[in-house]
Amino acid sequence: MANDRLPVTEGWRNADLYLEPALDRVWTALRDPRTPERLTRYYTPDANFAGATFVDACRSDPESIDCEDLLAVTLLDVKIPPRAVRALLEPGPTREKINELLSVERLPVDARLEEATPETLANMVELYEYLRELVPPTRERYEVNWATAAKLCARKRPDLFPVRDEVVCRYLRLWPSRYQVDWQVFAWVLGHDDVREHLTRLIERTAEEPGTVVPDPKHLLRHLDVAVWMHAPHRF
Repeated sequence: MANDRLPVTEGWRNADLYLEPALDRVWTALRDPRTPERLTRYYTPDANFAGATFVDACRSDPESIDCEDLLAVTLLDVKIPPRAVRALLEPGPTREKINELLSVERLPVDARLEEATPETLANMVELYEYLRELVPPTRERYEVNWATAAKLCARKRPDLFPVRDEVVCRYLRLWPSRYQVDWQVFAWVLGHDDVREHLTRLIERTAEEPGTVVPDPKHLLRHLDVAVWMHAPHRF
């Protein structure tokens, strides 16, 4: 059973003003008659999209960040500088800390954002903020380092962490993006039975199309991101 709201602690940003507008825009994307065709294009291997590869290709240990994960996030236009790559991959205190933060006891592989407990949410924050501090700003276009951290987290736990792509966040009126707001919005949207049911039907229909390769339909958070991303304008 999904929660009505994410069980945030005192001090979190209030997301109330963002919830209904974001839900309305999600429904616009899901009900767009062009969405089935767009999802088919996204999940067709011959197309130049990340497709199923971001989640499914070259599976790695769920309790570590490995070369396969760094390759996967490059499909979402992420660049990780050499120093951070070495810190992530080479034996040492940083890698040991990440392994601890990714332990399945702390972040179960089947945990879902819309069902997150206070303990799970606290563990999500610790992983995300650790990675955000580890990976410096790209020095390109926006001086932010959250994008890389968000996408690494989404690769490791696609049912817990939204990708928080700029295109999606702008479309949902969440820009400038703040994870405390974004997570609450995505959890609240997916907490609606009708959203999950409609999205599941779309993904199952896409999986039936010849030539498509679709990740597990249960990865609703990832599929929601894709549906909105393919619908949203990519011009700012």
